[in-house]
Amino acid sequence: MPYKYVIAIVRPDSVAPLERKLTQLGVSGITLSRVKGFGEYKNFFSDDWLSEHTKLEIFVEDAHVAALLDALRASASDVPGAGVAAVMPVEAFQHLRAGSDAASDHKESKP
Repeated sequence: MPYKYVIAIVRPDSVAPLERKLTQLGVSGITLSRVKGFGEYKNFFSDDWLSEHTKLEIFVEDAHVAALLDALRASASDVPGAGVAAVMPVEAFQHLRAGSDAASDHKESKP
């Protein structure tokens, strides 16, 4: 079963509602990291241009990428700097403890 790797950078205040939505979608795992940086929209009102955001990393089956991206878009505010998302292919996805293919370990397909 093919997987995708989704990385998203979102505003910290959007994480809690997004987490609830991902749970409703059946996302079985997520990695969150606090990050600082700037992109197109810099924080010109600060001595440094960096702003704090949250980085999400999620492995999801191909069939569920669209629903995941919809949830990310729905959680974003209309203000500049609401976030970005990238979707990348995954060549292999294994549970390290068992060395087995993760797709074969799941009985039911979930995002």
